[in-house]
Amino acid sequence: MDRVLGAYGYGIALFSLPVLQDFLKTEKIRSKKLLTKLQKDKELYLKTQKQGILFPIVQIDAGGYIVKLAGFDEPFDEDWELKLAYDGFNIDIRESLCISDLEPLDFYNADSFDKYENSSQTMDGKTYYNSFKYDMPSGKYLITVKGYARKSATGHTSSSKYPEYGIFFSLTRVEVFDGFKNPRESELYEFNIAWLTRSREAVVEWFSEEDGGLKNPPTESSYYAVIKLTDESLCHLHIEFDHANHCRVCILWKNTLDYLLDSGQEHILYEETRKRGKSQLQKIGRLIMK
Repeated sequence: MDRVLGAYGYGIALFSLPVLQDFLKTEKIRSKKLLTKLQKDKELYLKTQKQGILFPIVQIDAGGYIVKLAGFDEPFDEDWELKLAYDGFNIDIRESLCISDLEPLDFYNADSFDKYENSSQTMDGKTYYNSFKYDMPSGKYLITVKGYARKSATGHTSSSKYPEYGIFFSLTRVEVFDGFKNPRESELYEFNIAWLTRSREAVVEWFSEEDGGLKNPPTESSYYAVIKLTDESLCHLHIEFDHANHCRVCILWKNTLDYLLDSGQEHILYEETRKRGKSQLQKIGRLIMK
């Protein structure tokens, strides 16, 4: 039976408890707020990646995720669609591997992870897990991560009762770690299956300043703009650029309007500003859905 991990801390972590415990002793770390410490201390965090102490998947939508491990669980079937695949992340294992919601690492209690499962039940009797572990041969491994979404998924919700997303991990044994990859490098890795599901690829053609556009197009990777609907009401968009004009875009709040992002659709983009207490719109470009 599939196990649903309740990733309500907006992330998932893989680690071997004995390895993590030894690392904390070596580094003389006593703080229970382990996650906060790793977020603040970049050098310490990078050391965990080099040594394979902890593999974090961060900045994903909170919700239920079906989590599987190759050799223990069946792969996802034809009802699921592959959304992402990355490999080459270090993990050092001694006797067992724990897969956990990220949040408990900020209330770190080793005893809670030294169980085969930490689970809760919903009011309708469904079970979801805060963490669970697999017995595994000790050694150094490279992690491959594959993210899936149900073909019926909207990308807007994933509950413990009906999870829309799934993650399949596989491990390859190695003698030594040859370098490392940092999963928190957002320009290289996008682990948010929900975002990849609800967003669509597009191109923005910026209007020149002479044509009423911006003096300088936005340079930040994350951008918010609006389009007008036929009744002149506004639809708010979240846009993520991967380079100058190419982007992924999703509709904020009103997922019933997702059809506006169908392939071939074109929209005039506006930037919404306020001047003297009044909302003003400035045409900034054309959004062309791929």
